[in-house]
Amino acid sequence: MHTTIQHRVPTVNRRTVLQSAGVFATVGLAGCVGGIQEHFVGSVKTPVPVEIYNEADRTKNVQLEAQETGSGRGSYDQSYSVTPNERVGAPSMDGVEQSLRVVLVDQDGDDDRVEVGTVTSKTTLVSITLSEDDLDLEISTRADAEANESNESATANETAASDGNETSDSDSNESA
Repeated sequence: MHTTIQHRVPTVNRRTVLQSAGVFATVGLAGCVGGIQEHFVGSVKTPVPVEIYNEADRTKNVQLEAQETGSGRGSYDQSYSVTPNERVGAPSMDGVEQSLRVVLVDQDGDDDRVEVGTVTSKTTLVSITLSEDDLDLEISTRADAEANESNESATANETAASDGNETSDSDSNESA
């Protein structure tokens, strides 16, 4: 006697398998996305370019030091020897809240010149100009750039308006 047992395997189509895999993947990653987001929030730092220009007739030595405002951690420390009429593009700083200290080192042993400023996330450029006896630290921000753009457009509009008035005045004088 020969007995045959048949086992019926349910058919599963590919669409059902892929749907289930998608649901499981989404549910599985739901907790991970929050952890990844927490890791990166606040850690993106926009670089701030640093330029040093020497207008003096002799080589100048300058020291740049920065500390983060909240933690006091040293975030930038660079020294440069800049020859006359040279422009140096120093490594960029992180665009975070930090105090910047620029020291013009006097080679004669007299008093060093010191300038202090604050770099923030809105800072777009740190520009340092060295002269014979002094240094000038200029920290440009997005607000400064926006103000300059609005002033330039206002001046351009005034110029265009006055050009239009002059033309009409000269035309009326010619016809008279």
